[in-house]
Amino acid sequence: MSAILALYRGESIARAKLVAATADEAIVADFTRRLLEQPLSDDPVLRAVELGRRRALRLITADAETGDE
Repeated sequence: MSAILALYRGESIARAKLVAATADEAIVADFTRRLLEQPLSDDPVLRAVELGRRRALRLITADAETGDE
């Protein structure tokens, strides 16, 4: 499965414009690994959301590293 990483920039989320986008597997894998290095929240509800997000990021990282489609 493909993953696309997009970079937006603007004064607000509503006014942000696309700056760059890539499906390069090495860039996607590096980015997801960096997100996984961030500490988990102390809040139990946020932690539950973050754990689900981390599971998805690990799957994306694995796919990008192996080049699976």
